[in-house]
Amino acid sequence: MRFQKIPDWQPGYLNACPRHVDIRVTCLSCGIEKDFDRDALPWQLHHAIIEDIEQRLKCECGEKRAKLLFGHLMPD
Repeated sequence: MRFQKIPDWQPGYLNACPRHVDIRVTCLSCGIEKDFDRDALPWQLHHAIIEDIEQRLKCECGEKRAKLLFGHLMPD
């Protein structure tokens, strides 16, 4: 499966993103990309602005430079 990003689209708030849209998080420092589980967030952040969530995400490399990507998983 590969991730197909929706170009130039960001919902603004996490709760505005439909459940059928897949979310990936990518580290801008090292390039690691992983699935994002919105249900694993604390309940206070379920209605947060996307930029606020990105500032809190920490990568395995130790950096806090993350970007949320919105799209769909496509078969190869």
